[in-house]
Formats: sequence, C-alpha cells, structure tokens
Amino acid sequence: MKSRKSGRWFEKYPNATFAIILIFAIIILDFISALIFIPENYNSFRCPHPYYHHGLLPNRNVKNIWGQKVFKVFTNSLGFKDKACREITPDPDKKRILFIGDSFTEGVGMTWEESFVGILDARLPGIEILNAGVVSYSPKFYYLKTKYLIEQKGLKFDELYVFIDNSDPLNEITYEDFEPRNENGLYHFKSWFRRYLFNYSYLYYSISNKIISSKRNPVTERWNPASGGSMLDELEVENSEFIAATLSWSYTLDYYEKWGKKGLRLATENMNLLSELCNQNNIKVTIVIYPWPSIIDQRDPYNIQVGFWEKYCTMNNIGFINLYPYFINETNPTEIIKQYFIPGDVHWNIKGNQYIADHLIKYISGNYE
Repeated sequence: MKSRKSGRWFEKYPNATFAIILIFAIIILDFISALIFIPENYNSFRCPHPYYHHGLLPNRNVKNIWGQKVFKVFTNSLGFKDKACREITPDPDKKRILFIGDSFTEGVGMTWEESFVGILDARLPGIEILNAGVVSYSPKFYYLKTKYLIEQKGLKFDELYVFIDNSDPLNEITYEDFEPRNENGLYHFKSWFRRYLFNYSYLYYSISNKIISSKRNPVTERWNPASGGSMLDELEVENSEFIAATLSWSYTLDYYEKWGKKGLRLATENMNLLSELCNQNNIKVTIVIYPWPSIIDQRDPYNIQVGFWEKYCTMNNIGFINLYPYFINETNPTEIIKQYFIPGDVHWNIKGNQYIADHLIKYISGNYE
C-alpha cells in the first residue's frame, strides 16, 4: 500500500521527482569525481583556529610533502608536531620546555627525528620537549597561542624558547587585524564540514582552489591548497614589493622605513604581552634569532634585526641566543647555504637542523658559549 502511494506521489509530481533524482545523481557523481580527481591531501593536519588563527589538528598520523619529499607527521593531543600521537598532561613530571616559532621551528620538510626540536628531545631525556611552532607564525601568534595553552588548556612549562626570523615583523603587519575569538561547537563543526567537503566534494574542492588562487601570491605562498584554503581567508594579498621587503627589510633602509619599523613596533607590543604573561606564570623566556640565506649572502652579522632584538632582550632581562655568527663568518656564504639549507629553499636541511640543535643544547645545558 505504501509503495503504491509513493508511486502515485512521484507520478503526481514529476518535476519534483526529476529534481530529487538529479540532485542525488549530482551528489554521487561529485563524490566519485572526488575519489578520482582530488589529489591526496598532504596538509590534512592543518586547520584554522579562532583564537590564534591557525594551527595543527590533534592526534594525527598522516603523510606530509615538502618539495619531492614525502614523510610522516604525527601530532599530539595539543596539536603539536611530535614523535607520536600521544596525550600531553597539563602538569609535567619533569622539567618541560616549550618551543614556538614559524616554519623553521615546526620543521617543514623534516620528520620529528630530523628536526632540531626532535633532536633536542632525543638528546635531553631528562627534559620534556614540546613544539608549538607552526608555519607563518609571528609574535602575535606566539603570544595568543601561549596564552591559550596556559589559560584554556592549563598547560604548565618551565621555559619558553621563541624563534624570531626576518619574516616575523612583516607577518605582524599581515595579521595585524586578526582578532581572537573563543571556541564554540558551531565553529568546530563548520571547520570540520569545510575540511570534509574539500576532501570529498570535487565541486567544492574546485571552487575553493579558484578562490584561494585569486587571493594567493605564488611567491609568498604560505599554505598548500590542500589545506582547504580556510587559513587564507583573513590574509591580505601581498604585492611584490612587500614580498621583497620580507626578505630584505633588515638591511634595506627604504623597506625598513616603509614596513620594517611598523612591523617591529607591532612585534614589540606582542612580545611585551608574551613576556608579561610568562612572568606571571614563572616561565623563563629566551628569544632565538637566525638568518635566512638572503641575509647570509649579505655577510653582515649585525643588521637591524640583530641589533633590535639584542637591545630588546637586554632591556627586558630576557635570554637571547644569536645564531647569526654561526652562519655569517669567514666561511664563504655559498658554502654555508649549500651545507645547511634545502636546495632552492630558505629552510634548514637535516644537517642544518643538527647544527642548530648542537648550539642550542649547549645553552640549555648551561654551557652555551
């Protein structure tokens, strides 16, 4: 009886019947197309965050790609790159050090064991090492993420190492208008749903990539489109001069006056907030600076960036590690870059990460020279 009624309904409303069948056919075709045409998502562990803009999803065991290298990435319960998916308790049972920085600290192109943070973890068994670094972070997110971890996750740690490089001041300008928002269930559902559609709907994937491409400058692309594009929503489009300034503001006075000065002011404001937060929680702060290949080529170990942060740390009684002299010295810059950096890339290779760890371990163990 029910089937005959149902049949009469479809006969009575042929247009609605056709529309329903068409919708289901499109959905099925879209899903099948996604399985065939959407490439493997090597950045499925990346996500937006309402409070500190972007980060990594917790407890992920996935493949990542950098250049031609495909490798495993694990994240822990806090969404930090780690040696395995594991639960991080708020209260450590031994000394705990937190590292935070951008792509250099996250260790792009490196497994956990190859990254300098992972090397320190292996060589300092008496200390728990955590890595909160993520690509395209800067002082604003160092502060917001640390504040979130302390106040909303209850995370306790003894020391914080903040890695600052040449991109940080100009990233401060890029993210100047970002305002942190509290987490809620609706935000997380929308974020999950967008990731789901990006991976399983070819139509959504194609439209998203076109939108991302329209906003992205290929020279300074910070994200792989496989992330779903959600992290690009609040980024301003950067012109070619701004891109050039990211590389050279610290030794080019015109770029320093146009962008570097403002970027350092914003960075100072956020580092002051971070320092105050850490003082309130009895956390020792150390700032680490290091040069990019373009700076190494200049053979100037004391540019604007170096002088600024050295003075800042002295005035604020903050630990300071200057790695510039280990990359800018009597050795030919070309040899230094070839030895310690990924070819055609600004990031450290495996040997470069080992080199960084060798110097940091001296400082951490109290024997840094």
